[in-house]
Amino acid sequence: METQLGTTRTAGMNMRSANSGFDISTPKEFKLQQLAMLSIAPIVRSIHHWWLQRAERHYLICADVEQQRAREAQMNVAYYQKRAALARSARN
Repeated sequence: METQLGTTRTAGMNMRSANSGFDISTPKEFKLQQLAMLSIAPIVRSIHHWWLQRAERHYLICADVEQQRAREAQMNVAYYQKRAALARSARN
């Protein structure tokens, strides 16, 4: 371990010194970080796309369920209206 210009070097890697307010990085390390970030972006995009597709399917299923409930409620209304009509006609 050797110290040069406020930066401690250990096994070829740059580490931030307590005395210096900045990190001295080699251009090669900076380019590798950029490449790593570029490779993550498509993965994040595909995960976001998958999540949106999943949400769309979920909400379409919810809409179908609510539509089925509305149909059943309409059938119940019709059933009770028919029963009321039968009771009215039986009363006369």
